[in-house]
Amino acid sequence: MDTMNRPFAGTDNEAIFQLRDLYKDYDELTGVIQRIKNRWATTHKDIDPSFHPLIGTEDGQMGLKSLKDKTSRLLEKQLRLWPLWSEWLVNVPGCGPRIAAPLILSYYYRFTPTCQSCGGALTRNEGTLTCLNCGKEAKGEGVLLVKPEERDFPTVSKWRAYCGRHVLDDKMPKRKAGQVSNWSTKLRTATYHLADQFNRQTTKTPYGRFLLERKAKAVKDHPDLTPGHRLNMAKHEASCLFLSHFWHVARTMDGKSTDGPYAQVILGHTGIIPPYHWGEEGLDKVGS
Repeated sequence: MDTMNRPFAGTDNEAIFQLRDLYKDYDELTGVIQRIKNRWATTHKDIDPSFHPLIGTEDGQMGLKSLKDKTSRLLEKQLRLWPLWSEWLVNVPGCGPRIAAPLILSYYYRFTPTCQSCGGALTRNEGTLTCLNCGKEAKGEGVLLVKPEERDFPTVSKWRAYCGRHVLDDKMPKRKAGQVSNWSTKLRTATYHLADQFNRQTTKTPYGRFLLERKAKAVKDHPDLTPGHRLNMAKHEASCLFLSHFWHVARTMDGKSTDGPYAQVILGHTGIIPPYHWGEEGLDKVGS
């Protein structure tokens, strides 16, 4: 572990790649299982999809469901190398390895394609990836070499925006054909699933109670909107709160500044909610 409190330098790069690969394996297995279930449902409507020979187990062989569960356990074990998981996220109900892994990977690292000849960074020029050092063009973009580089989000607003949780013209942005977005669909999806977990928790957890409070406020402030629209608004606010907490805890663990946002520091607004499910020692450090 390096001074930044997580695997990064030298041989620790292997830990980063292993986390990324395990997350991709889990995600792909989940997609395969769901596609098989969808096909199964069209022809075997009265039979539980878990009886599909590839999903369940047959003749003592491991099915896709068992393989997915094993991958989840390996993913959780790998996540323990990151204190952000082992000291906080593991305590957040609903934030399992599948949600935590892409958030941690995207918060801490970017994976830069590199030249196979000299190891220099590749940049896209007129549709072709070209090495900045030697000028060679990359061949076979599907098997590019990549290296992890440290990423930093100096403000919580930049982190939320990268997760697609920012608002433009009173709406969250959508992808447009022919345009490269500066936010991550993968992270917006992850935070959507997490907010759905918060909604199921109702009053049992702090995030669940916060979501219910925001939904009640939406009913009062926007009686003209549909219940579904108000629920989505509350889920969005719960996601933004969680991402703010994520940023504060990560920055504190890394010894970086956690100065409050503009509304708190410049305008003097109060009511900033400290991270849920974190120890008193961590809470004392927020904003220091």
